[in-house]
Amino acid sequence: MLDLHRARVLREVARLGSMTAAARALSFTQPAVSHHIARLEAEVGTPLVVRHGRGVRLTEAGRILVDHVEDVLARTADVEERIAAIAGLRAGRVRAAVFPTAAAALLPDALARLRERAPGVAVTLTEAEPPQALALLRAGEADLAVVFAYPHSPPDTGTRLREIPLYEDPIHLALPADHPLAGKGRLRLADLAGDPWVSGCERCRGHLLHACAEAGFTPRIAFATDDHVAVQCLVSRGLAVTALPGLAFALHREAGVVRAEAPELGHRRIAAVVPAGPRPPAVAALLEELATGPFPGARDR
Repeated sequence: MLDLHRARVLREVARLGSMTAAARALSFTQPAVSHHIARLEAEVGTPLVVRHGRGVRLTEAGRILVDHVEDVLARTADVEERIAAIAGLRAGRVRAAVFPTAAAALLPDALARLRERAPGVAVTLTEAEPPQALALLRAGEADLAVVFAYPHSPPDTGTRLREIPLYEDPIHLALPADHPLAGKGRLRLADLAGDPWVSGCERCRGHLLHACAEAGFTPRIAFATDDHVAVQCLVSRGLAVTALPGLAFALHREAGVVRAEAPELGHRRIAAVVPAGPRPPAVAALLEELATGPFPGARDR
C-alpha cells in the first residue's frame, strides 16, 4: 500500500527540485528525505527520481505518481473531514504551525477559549517561521498556520492554500532612551541614517532595507537576531536603533527603550492560512477564536 506520508515528501521534492530544499522546507534532515524516497521507490518497485545537475528530477514513474498524489490526498482529506464532522467538536485535532511571537501573544487566548468551547479538541503547536509553516501545510504536516507578511513580499499561498487576514501589525522605531531624538515621538527614517541598526529575521531585515532604500539610504546593520528581547536589550544599552512590530512591543518592553513612529515603516499583515476546501470542525473552531482577538499592538482592526 502506498505510504501517503512518503508521497507528500516526494511531492515536495518534485516542487523544489532537490532533496536538500525539500528537507529544509519540511524541517527534515536531508538523509531523512532520501530515506523516505528510497522506501517509496521500494514500495512501487521502480526509481522515482534521478540526479539532474545539482538537484533531482522525476522519472516518468515519479511524474505519474505525483500527478495522482494530489487526488489521493484530496480524497483522504475529504474522508477525514467527513469523519470529523460526524464527531463534531467532541473530539478532533489541530496541528498548528505558528511564528514564535504569535505563539506567545496571539495563540494562548484563542486556545483558552477553544478549550472552554470544545475541551475534546487536541491542539499541537509547532513554532515555525512563515516559509516553514506554509511548507508544513503543503506537505500535510500541519492543519493551520499563523504567518506574517509585508506588503512588498506577500506569502506564496498558491491555489492550494487559503489566507484569512487577521489584522495589520504596525511597525515602530525603537531607540535608546538617551538617544538625541528619543523625545520626538515621530521621526523620518532618514533621521537615523547615521545610526547603527539591529535587524530581525530575514523577512524583517528585507522590510527594513526596502523602507530605508525608499528613504534614500542603506542602514548600517551592526547586529542581527530574530529574538525580539535580544533586539530590545541591544537598543536599551545604546548599541543600535531598530524597527519592531507592535506585537513584539506588546509582548515585551525593555526598560531604556523608547518607541517612535516612522510612517515609512508601514505595517505587516498577520494572517491564518489553511488548506483550500472544506475545513474540519476543529480547524474551523480555532480559526474563529483566532479571528476574535485580542490583537496586541494593533492600532485598529
